[in-house]
Amino acid sequence: MGKIKKILCNLPQTPGVYFLKDQSGRIIYIGKAVNLKSRVSSYFRNNPKEEKTVQIQASTSDIEIIEVFSEFEALLLEAKLINTHKPKYNVIWRDDKSYIYIKLTQTDFPSFYLARKQNTTDQLFGPFQSKRTARQILYFLREIFPYCTQKTPYKKICFNRHIGLCFPCPYEIINVKNEQRMVLIQNYKDNVRNIKRILSGNIKKVRHDLTVKMKTHAKNKEFENAALLRDRINQLEVLTLDYHNIDRYLENPAKKGEIWENERKSLLENLDRYIKLEKQFEIIECYDISNISGKFAAGSLVTFRRSGPDKSRYRHFRIKTVNQPDDYAMLNEVISRRLKHKEWQLPDLFMVDGGKQQLNILLKTLSNYRVNVPAIALAKRFEEIVVKNKDAFTSIVLPAHSPALKLVTRIRDEAHRFAHRYHQKLRAQYLIDLLQ
Repeated sequence: MGKIKKILCNLPQTPGVYFLKDQSGRIIYIGKAVNLKSRVSSYFRNNPKEEKTVQIQASTSDIEIIEVFSEFEALLLEAKLINTHKPKYNVIWRDDKSYIYIKLTQTDFPSFYLARKQNTTDQLFGPFQSKRTARQILYFLREIFPYCTQKTPYKKICFNRHIGLCFPCPYEIINVKNEQRMVLIQNYKDNVRNIKRILSGNIKKVRHDLTVKMKTHAKNKEFENAALLRDRINQLEVLTLDYHNIDRYLENPAKKGEIWENERKSLLENLDRYIKLEKQFEIIECYDISNISGKFAAGSLVTFRRSGPDKSRYRHFRIKTVNQPDDYAMLNEVISRRLKHKEWQLPDLFMVDGGKQQLNILLKTLSNYRVNVPAIALAKRFEEIVVKNKDAFTSIVLPAHSPALKLVTRIRDEAHRFAHRYHQKLRAQYLIDLLQ
């Protein structure tokens, strides 16, 4: 156990896939983790109660990992590796004797479900090792491309419509005029087609089509539709980063570390003229605010360590002191509440979603709490990095392929997703309370 304890101490708190091996070096179990250190360590605690854990603990002589950028990426890599290696304990503790598939129904308003049997006329995607993996993949995709799971006939707007998981809702579609109905039907079919493409690995096509439609809406001054597609593109970027290149991790398990080093050096080079950032920086904190006209206001804090999310340091904030649409006051509240926790480790760089005004609030709040850590903002409109040197603001415009820009947009988009998710949860709870 001495070797195992040493490995556990050095595991990162990042997403990834882990391999447990026996004395002969054979893989006996493969799993995925949002936090590798926490998940893998759970197998080696004293006096485990589950038989599965007892057997794995007794059989494991070595541990290897592959770090990735997101939980979604870890899910897909885990599924591929299990199907390739078929480790002993993954097979023994499979949910059933057959694999899980994701089924697309052949109905007027298609939906996605889990299925085991292959003798069906419905389209199948997979197989996946477990229900857990397949459910999580659908959960992530449905947040970006909503679809309906309501049973027919559609008698009312379903609850999922209110929390953004069913849009447009079939009940709405069948109860509107013909011209508008055709638009809504097409929107629904587009969502289903995009999920099909992602499950088939054709993410580039999905991203391209969304971008073309967004630009068309913007050109026609349909800004609400353009903004919806922009948000979906951002969510897709966060969710599927490097997914289509998942084999790169198999060719080179240290690929994530190489990408991080490249991004870190690029960010240092581009910020060096304006702010002082430690050359070996690792931790970045980012903030975002989500609300509708001041209602159900929520703030998020996400932390990235070595370019990957450290979810043990994520925090939600329900806005308490601001009752009107004032994102600046809300941001000040969130950052102030965070800085009051002196036991929370400070990052190497603070970051906020927004422009000059948001950055100014961040810097003033840091100054009020006597925190001397560099800070930047990322403005959505032109994806500019905003910095302040002395009393002057500077906007740094980087090319789209810049590693530094890829790093900060990935972090900003995750902060936006996390804040919006909590905002939706608050709205859903409000609706539930009304119905009780």
